[in-house]
Amino acid sequence: MLTPAIAALATALCTVAAAAAEPPTIAVTLEDTPAGKMAMTLSADTVKGGAVDFDVKNASTNLLHEFLVLPWPGAITALPYDAKADQVDENRLTGLQGLEDMKPGLEAKLRLVLPAGKYVVFCNQPGHYKAGMVRGFNVTP
Repeated sequence: MLTPAIAALATALCTVAAAAAEPPTIAVTLEDTPAGKMAMTLSADTVKGGAVDFDVKNASTNLLHEFLVLPWPGAITALPYDAKADQVDENRLTGLQGLEDMKPGLEAKLRLVLPAGKYVVFCNQPGHYKAGMVRGFNVTP
């Protein structure tokens, strides 16, 4: 039979182990202003490889936004771009994941398993990538 002290210690250890098993969470805010300024903010731009939770909020009151994640070793401004569509050409990308067409005010959680490397996160609604809704993101070993 476990003594109360041993039972309490076992419960505490299980709680710590469960908390350690939870992946890190990155808060993401997608926003725009009436003047047309676009922004994507992340609570951190580096995370350890493995499972990662992204808590994504479209803080806009009237525009759709996206949160797309892509392994990308190059410059974040060098994604293949279709000027006529005013968007990144997603057909020329490999490994793209994320949340598309998030309605204004929508919040969503996205869990991805990311190996170490350089990534770019961006919104690919027309004009948004070029307007600044893009960030570099690093995953360490």
